[in-house]
Amino acid sequence: MTSLRRTPLYHNHVAAGARIVPFAGWEMPLSFGGILDEHKAVRTKAGIFDVSHMGRFRLRGSRAGELLDYLVTGRASVLPDGRLLYTLILNQRGGVLDDLLVGRHGDSFLIVVNAANLEADFDHFAQACNDFTGTELEDETEKIALLALQGPRSRSLLEELLGVKLEGLEYYWMADFRFPGETLTVSRTGYTGELGYEIFVESRNASRLWERLVNLPGVTPCGLGCRDTLRLEMGYRLYGHELDASHTPFEAGLSWAVDMEKKDFSGKGALVEQKAGGVQVLLRGVEASARDIPRSGYRLAAGGKEVGRLASGGIAPSLGIGIGTAYMPLEFATPGTKLELDLRGRLAPVTVVKLPFYKKGTARD
Repeated sequence: MTSLRRTPLYHNHVAAGARIVPFAGWEMPLSFGGILDEHKAVRTKAGIFDVSHMGRFRLRGSRAGELLDYLVTGRASVLPDGRLLYTLILNQRGGVLDDLLVGRHGDSFLIVVNAANLEADFDHFAQACNDFTGTELEDETEKIALLALQGPRSRSLLEELLGVKLEGLEYYWMADFRFPGETLTVSRTGYTGELGYEIFVESRNASRLWERLVNLPGVTPCGLGCRDTLRLEMGYRLYGHELDASHTPFEAGLSWAVDMEKKDFSGKGALVEQKAGGVQVLLRGVEASARDIPRSGYRLAAGGKEVGRLASGGIAPSLGIGIGTAYMPLEFATPGTKLELDLRGRLAPVTVVKLPFYKKGTARD
């Protein structure tokens, strides 16, 4: 039996009374004081998350940009220092193997991948390094912890902690800042839809930084539970749910993350074919009533005939309704279409909508 990994903040979470659960090979906090309260804190004030379970790689070398341009759907080689890119890894059939962040950080590239795909992604990049001589890949997941401070008050709180102004740090950019004892890399990114920052800190100093942040006035410690409700309200895709190897970025509504002008990249041929022939299914949202809560795997039907199954589902605390996502044929994907949700034998009406569900996020403020 494989033992679960622990982040450098595991003991902080246990001491705070967090409910610890297994997630993608790690022991992680599901919640500290209640998912709904934590969700509200992030939407209105600020919440702090431990996201150190996500993989963090460092790619160096004269051909690092060239390698990335082939392996991911975006154009990484042209990124200026400090710029981050949301992008995808595809298989040769155009299916999504993972979504990730890539950023230029000085003379190297910083890569952040999903926890569930950490080993597979590292092997994928390492194999490519064999074909792109002059590149070097390092797994920094154990060495560097990752914290996420999210919410409308996150900027003022982080400014107070660091003693700097952050207005100049724009969305999807990162910069280094001095903190007693070390330099922190701070990126204006997140997975909640709110103004927020992700902080890369040496693992040996992570506990100290976490305690400083969690004790700032107005900051609530948050777990994976509200991270999922927040991301689902925003329609952010989650690997293993909205993203998988059998669906392409075009079907997932992520064509904006694909640079089809690049000469070549893994999976491009399949996407060229799909673009010419047109997609047959699309990812859409469905909205239910406040009493009907969609769940992953639930069946969607039209006139009693199944048209899809939910990729994700749950309550939308900010909206007071049930929401879910599903791939569905084009004929049912028009916003406003009425479908039926099979709630364990009881059919409940739902309405097809474009993502996101929640439209008041402050991420770009």
